[in-house]
Amino acid sequence: MSTKLIFICTGNSARSIMGEIAANTLTENKFIGFSAGSHPIGEINDAALDIARDINYPLDKLESKNLSHFINNKEYSFDIGITVCDNAKESCPVFMNCSKILHWSYPDPAKVHDFQERKKELLRIYYDIGDKLNNL
Repeated sequence: MSTKLIFICTGNSARSIMGEIAANTLTENKFIGFSAGSHPIGEINDAALDIARDINYPLDKLESKNLSHFINNKEYSFDIGITVCDNAKESCPVFMNCSKILHWSYPDPAKVHDFQERKKELLRIYYDIGDKLNNL
């Protein structure tokens, strides 16, 4: 049975999205990934969408959503919650539906203004998360 993960960052537009995609594509079905934000901005970062397109990840599965969608929802229970930004680590509530919480800090790629550089940073995050997951 696959381990269910939720990746959390503030905006749920880039880093946590990369975590969700990495869990669902780089781990040979070891994990099932989800993502959410403590203060989601409601849209996916353009470079993250471009990466999803490049690897043929179904775009209809990606949505910038609030963590409240998952908290205390009996439909969702996670084995591991992973915060991927320092703000999310500080502002996230205690997870009643996560057995374990991890923190993997990544810089905010939204601060990188050049599209190609932002995409390169997100690809680095994507592969780094995949490596970390495969070593859990």
